[in-house]
Amino acid sequence: MKKIIEKRVPVTLCENPVPIVESEIPVTTKEDYLGRIESLWAMPQAQEYNVIVVYGDREHFSNILYFTGYDPRFEEALLILKRGEKPVILVGNEGMGYVPKIPYDIKAVLFQTFGLMGQPNEDSEPLEDIFRREIGGTNGKIGLAGWKSYRDDLFNLEGCVTDVPHYITETLRIAADGREICNAVDLLMDNEYGLRHHASAKEIIQFELQGTKISRGVYRALKNMKEGMSEIEVSRLLEIDGEPECTHPNVNFGDAHAALGLNSPEYHSRLAYGSPAGAGYGMRGSLVHKMGMFIRTTEDLPECRRHYVEEVAKPYFSSVAGWYEMMKPGTEFGEIYDMVEKELGFEKYNIVLNPGHLIHTDEWTNSPFVKGSKVKVRSGMVLQCDYTVCFKDPYLPCHIEDGLAIGNEALHNEIKEMSPSCYERIKARRKFMTEVLGINLPEEVLPLSDLPAVCFPYMADTSVVLAVEK
Repeated sequence: MKKIIEKRVPVTLCENPVPIVESEIPVTTKEDYLGRIESLWAMPQAQEYNVIVVYGDREHFSNILYFTGYDPRFEEALLILKRGEKPVILVGNEGMGYVPKIPYDIKAVLFQTFGLMGQPNEDSEPLEDIFRREIGGTNGKIGLAGWKSYRDDLFNLEGCVTDVPHYITETLRIAADGREICNAVDLLMDNEYGLRHHASAKEIIQFELQGTKISRGVYRALKNMKEGMSEIEVSRLLEIDGEPECTHPNVNFGDAHAALGLNSPEYHSRLAYGSPAGAGYGMRGSLVHKMGMFIRTTEDLPECRRHYVEEVAKPYFSSVAGWYEMMKPGTEFGEIYDMVEKELGFEKYNIVLNPGHLIHTDEWTNSPFVKGSKVKVRSGMVLQCDYTVCFKDPYLPCHIEDGLAIGNEALHNEIKEMSPSCYERIKARRKFMTEVLGINLPEEVLPLSDLPAVCFPYMADTSVVLAVEK
């Protein structure tokens, strides 16, 4: 356990921020999307497939978005990728007008059943006919990508275990004429070889933009929280703009709401000294959230809760500092899991999820942070430091969540060349984490938030942070 101290310092990253230069924000191009499709077919794990069908809807948009730039917003959609052939996308009525968002030549098929109930549905072919026409004549297994893979031992089902809607999977099975259909989500989301876990410089810059905006909004909310304010009032301070979110905003006060973890802000829950408080939200590629006790000093807590800073916040921050220090390429994620378990104890601190996870345009893609994991930290990963600790009786929570990328020297240089302002923010964060917070940060770590590993032990006083004593 590290020696943790309190420091009264300005959070200069937010108080004196490196400006966002909008002209440096990269655009995902036709070449990027087509390159991703080429990379898919080049994967050793994809060689058994000649057709991969990708499902998407409003909640599960990321896999289709990754290959096309098409974002299913009101309707479901299906992307059919055929080795060596033009991609096909099935969309509903509203989707047809949105297909030009895709910047390359693609065949769009109207399947009106994807439209909302009550919309016109007179012009659709039967789905079986579409499948027979678009995947007929191909050999090999058919890959089906929904949004999760599953443990086989938990099911006693014939065929592919998938989350894609039954009417689609059953129709695909009929049209496949005996060809095997397999869950192919791993091609995109496996912890080691999944395509979306090998982020490019362009993707990291895009995700850093989101982390920058979110963290500055969260800091604004935390700094200006006052006793008596409602959750809705504080949530307005986040100043969320029009870019799409990947999680609901979480602004929660009091034992009951903070303990829910995922609750949206409400009008009648008001902030009081001595109570838990948290604020955060996510946009595509990043989530920032901070939670603790809304106090100025421990005197704001009843006697039964005054051990919060020494027995909850400081041990937790010590483990988070260790977490960041282990983000060195080659480190096994199982070793990081073991460190957190040794430092804190999952049962003692009520840690019920993984101590971190991978992220992309969806907030949680997969997590290599499991006991015994042999998956190694490597360049191109984008990760969230994300695990909550709490004592249950009385309830005393602490949570500091931020994002980071891992980059080798070549990736550092590419980011610096493509977006100098992005790299300046990353350098400033690294300096803050090492010089102010005392964290021995590996050179490969690229912090994507202006509140990187920042823990406010007194949420009513954002001038005090926890740091490792040097």
